Amino acid sequence: AGYTLWEETAARMVDAQAPGLAGRVRELGSIPGSGPGWPVRLLEECSLLHLLDTAWLGRERLPEPLAATVRTRVGLPVSAEGPPVRDHWLVLAQYDTADGRLTTRRIWLYGRESGRTALLLSFGAAGRTPELALPVGVTIDAELTPYPGGGLRADLGRRFATPVAVPGTPPPGGPAEAALAAYGEALRGDPWLDGWPVTLRDVIPVPSGGGW
Repeated sequence: AGYTLWEETAARMVDAQAPGLAGRVRELGSIPGSGPGWPVRLLEECSLLHLLDTAWLGRERLPEPLAATVRTRVGLPVSAEGPPVRDHWLVLAQYDTADGRLTTRRIWLYGRESGRTALLLSFGAAGRTPELALPVGVTIDAELTPYPGGGLRADLGRRFATPVAVPGTPPPGGPAEAALAAYGEALRGDPWLDGWPVTLRDVIPVPSGGGW
């Protein structure tokens, strides 16, 4: 019965053309009883949802980059509209996630000349592989058009050459303190971020519980 309540609320968000809000509400339903500390996690997620609701109601008073981020998080369709950035883009990572209805492919790129990091998204219906695929380690000479807001998402535009597997300049990297500072700065533009790409230098990974 408890989960049904969340689903009913999410359905209302879908009817209101706010699929981003619907997704966050559905995630709330999976938190109760999910393990030690779940009440804290539920409170944190409810707080972020309330912040998004408040930001949406007051979007006219927000700076445009933050307002664009709010529209994206609510789930309104947006288009890549920034000035194209041509660079030699090194493919850092590619991975897929599936939610049963949709497979999302994330491809992370690093611009050798600009020093920018960019995220390409590609989608496939259930059981189908997303079309866009770029092998990790190759470099592509191409234009990327960024989306509005505080995120790193961009669209892949014109390609000027075939991707080549030549050594590209990796991100310079930094200590863990710099990574935390970069994440904190990114949260100013998008308080609903759940991750941010960083490159660490001069660190040694060690096992810790179920991870590193």
